[in-house]
Amino acid sequence: MGKKTFHKNSKKPIPKTPKPNLKKGVKNERFLLLDKILLLLYLAVGFVPHMNTLDVAITQWYYISILNFVVICYLFLYENSIDISFNNTIAKCFFIGALVFIFFALLSFIKSISVSESIVFTCILINTLIAFYNFYFILKDKLIELFPFIVYTLMFFLAIESLQVIYHFAILNGNEPRSEDLFIGLNPTYGNRNILAASLIIKTTFTFYILFTSKKNIHTIFSLVVIYFSVFSILIIGARTAIYSLPILFSILIFGKLFLSKKESLLQMSKTFLTPLLIIFVLAFISSLSINKIHKGKLNSFENLVFTKFKKDLYKEDINIRSLASDSGRDKFWEAALDGFMTSPIVGVGIGNWKVIDKEKLVWARKGENQFYPRRAHNDFLQVLSEFGIFGFLIFIGLFGVVYYVLLSSFFTDENYDNRIIALVCIAAFLAYSLDSLMNFPSERTPVQIMGFLLIALSISIPKRTSKTVKLHHYIKIGLAGLTLVLVYGNYLIFTSGKYQAIVRNNIRGKNILKDKYKVSYDQMNALYPSFPKLNFMGQPIDYAKAVLAYSEGKYVQTMGHLDLAIKESPYSLEHYAFKSLIFRSNELFKNQDSSIYYAKKVFDKRPGLINQYRILKNYYKSQNDTVALFDVISRHQSYLPENENAWIDKINFYLKYPKDLKRANELIDSAKLALPESKRIKELKIINNNSGKEVLASSDSLIQERIRLQNILNKASNLFNNKKYPEAYNLYNIGLELDTDNEEIRLSLALTDIKLKRYKEAIEKLNIIISSGKITNGKPEYNRGLCYLRLNNKKAAGVDFRASYDKGFPMAKELSPTILKY
Repeated sequence: MGKKTFHKNSKKPIPKTPKPNLKKGVKNERFLLLDKILLLLYLAVGFVPHMNTLDVAITQWYYISILNFVVICYLFLYENSIDISFNNTIAKCFFIGALVFIFFALLSFIKSISVSESIVFTCILINTLIAFYNFYFILKDKLIELFPFIVYTLMFFLAIESLQVIYHFAILNGNEPRSEDLFIGLNPTYGNRNILAASLIIKTTFTFYILFTSKKNIHTIFSLVVIYFSVFSILIIGARTAIYSLPILFSILIFGKLFLSKKESLLQMSKTFLTPLLIIFVLAFISSLSINKIHKGKLNSFENLVFTKFKKDLYKEDINIRSLASDSGRDKFWEAALDGFMTSPIVGVGIGNWKVIDKEKLVWARKGENQFYPRRAHNDFLQVLSEFGIFGFLIFIGLFGVVYYVLLSSFFTDENYDNRIIALVCIAAFLAYSLDSLMNFPSERTPVQIMGFLLIALSISIPKRTSKTVKLHHYIKIGLAGLTLVLVYGNYLIFTSGKYQAIVRNNIRGKNILKDKYKVSYDQMNALYPSFPKLNFMGQPIDYAKAVLAYSEGKYVQTMGHLDLAIKESPYSLEHYAFKSLIFRSNELFKNQDSSIYYAKKVFDKRPGLINQYRILKNYYKSQNDTVALFDVISRHQSYLPENENAWIDKINFYLKYPKDLKRANELIDSAKLALPESKRIKELKIINNNSGKEVLASSDSLIQERIRLQNILNKASNLFNNKKYPEAYNLYNIGLELDTDNEEIRLSLALTDIKLKRYKEAIEKLNIIISSGKITNGKPEYNRGLCYLRLNNKKAAGVDFRASYDKGFPMAKELSPTILKY
């Protein structure tokens, strides 16, 4: 034993001071650093690019599945140093609730039309829950240490994303009027602006933590600057759910802070954050109205922010009264979700299967000449109700209720002030996520969904540790690791399929399926496509795309086989029935009038606006002299498409030919002119006699002459262009566009002439209109716009367009170097 040491004024020996365990401290710091890196990787999911898949969400879920596996291995490898257990009652309850929710998801399979799609969305669900529990195990004992890191990380990402938005609108397109055209190329890693805005507003709430807690002026100023950028960005993005949420969330955060800081004077808080926030909000609002002005010298209105039009429609009168739900037709989607629930209220229609069930009312309500594929209910609560049934829905609502209970309880009763501030921030952030769930579909969109479940993990980490903890059994750990590995493989198949989905869709979109040939071969795609999944990310059967490719190569037997499989996988989609009606009408091997009429009628009854099926039925009833059926088809088509010129003309022609009711025909001409006041074709209509003396409807001589004149002008302009007389060619093309304002081919010729004259900004303006119209789908407009951006030294925008052109198969884009395509 060592010699005892005594204090000079005491007979008792001095106790030895234990030496600090430096190794343990270094070890804890190392684990804390690893935790931060893993959290950073999760939060960075919004920056994961498409990687040439059909939808960016495909790549991002694949990324999450890989990251889940890495984190699970990390947690289990260091289980002696990291506590893998549920240390409070709320966490245990949430874990049990999540397992029950998965049970109802699996139970819903018995009603699934597409089991493949149910598997896809079960993968998404389980990936989300594994990420959530990874968050929980990392955060539960280190919440105070890790929360500031999460906040600063989100602030940094928020600043980057907000500045990208501001750069896109205020700098890159600062002189352009505000329109839908401006949203092309805006942050492609988020899929659409609603997802981007939801992500921004959730991140914005975290910034208030620094504003409310920081003692350093530089941090406070930085948080205020980031809040300004984010509010400005959300306003110019124009996503209504996010914009309408802003005052609600700001009010909750401000009044919550006032409640927690009763001892501070109102004057002091006004100086600290109330007045700066008010100034920021007003400044951001004015800034958003000041850029991309529609009328020169005049600020945009709030309505211009939230209800944007295409550039070609900017200056047309619009007297429609619009609302958040009805403007986008969400009310019809919600009704369809409730109708789906009523068909199977106990177990639902099957997870991921709302997109393939019969939605007759919704398909009818969204009128148009094209196919319509409603994939989501635009309300996660109603989609869960429809897909999981009433019990799954109650569990889903219950899980949300538990989160709000924990957060409100912590905010009002927790003794730790830091926990109360964290709870306040999480209340606002989770409310933003909940509002987005009510209006959109964050459950499918990786960045928002991961943020939502990070909030849940933060919430249930706040309550104190209880004496009893529930540790995961060794076999459960092995099972979880195996499950994450299976999910990686499943998401790899989805990712691989997504790449081929993009190639095929870009090749067949906008083409004539009976006549056109494609650059990708049927045999190649049929061999490369994985056997799973059966539907593409747009909700269309992959077998339909295979059928189109097979038909283009004369493989008609294979075509019909793939169409039969497509019908089995998605029996209520109309596209495959429509294709069959065309094949049975025109293909020599399968020509069968009865079958063609059967399938055409099946499609037309659900969607009378589809032109090909309308023509099949109209011509058939004409040939049979069945005037009753003919009138029914023509009337239904015209009523469904009241803005279609040909629909009016067919109806007038019917009255001229069959009942020979000249009075009624003239009345319909007047009605058509009232309904379509801007249509030159309708304005010039009149009734004349043909050679057989029968009264028919025809265009006036002046309209015919105008068409001849237009063709002559275009021929002269083309000759001038070929002879490099670009200014003269431009003037003639301009005259041609004035004669036919909706002719995008002429507009493209003008844009190409602008490029020759090195007027790149003017060319971009025209190319934006062309691309937005969707009338030219061969990739040529995107290639030329990319060329303009490149000449203006905007390599990022050029790269986006070059890749889009490449994906559409435009030959000149295919010849670009990989370096340029990666811009």
